[in-house]
Amino acid sequence: MNIWSAAGILEKNKLANTQPFLLLLEIEAEGIEETIRLARNNEDVIFNGQIYQMFPFDIDAVVEDGKQIPSLSLKVSNATGIIQGYIQSYNGLADAKVKILLVHAAHLDNTTPEMEFDYVINETKYDESWITFAIGSSNDHSYRFPPQRYITNFCSYRYKDIRCGYNGALDVCDGTLETCRIPKRFGGEPGLENGT
Repeated sequence: MNIWSAAGILEKNKLANTQPFLLLLEIEAEGIEETIRLARNNEDVIFNGQIYQMFPFDIDAVVEDGKQIPSLSLKVSNATGIIQGYIQSYNGLADAKVKILLVHAAHLDNTTPEMEFDYVINETKYDESWITFAIGSSNDHSYRFPPQRYITNFCSYRYKDIRCGYNGALDVCDGTLETCRIPKRFGGEPGLENGT
């Protein structure tokens, strides 16, 4: 739960306001050195010493059908083709980290956003007008749990790493007990029956 600043609460509760709340977007992708920073505004926004470029984008409601991981639809304008260039060069921005920040235009000196949400890009689609990202939580089903498996005849240690313990000149080990250089440190479980 986010706790709003006193200034944010006052701005939110005003009957009329000359300054808007702004949505800021950050996209961090592997291979892109600099974070993509966009502001849904009619001029660039400077927040926490970073420039967020004015750029049309929109966020739709949460899609939840009970069959797939809940996700949001983030639509970014493709009029300039800038983001499409990133998509084509960096694997569709798959698994890129997306951060959505809510700030107030009159209080950009406040270093903490009023609200902050972290997502991951799960799917990317685009046409001439819009790029649509399906953003949601990371898919934890794709990770092995528990991280280690018990295997009878195969060593789970990488050859010559710290857990393997072998630091000699021989280069070959296929991960079996027969070729293990230090059998006392074998990473398999030869005591298991009927296991592979």
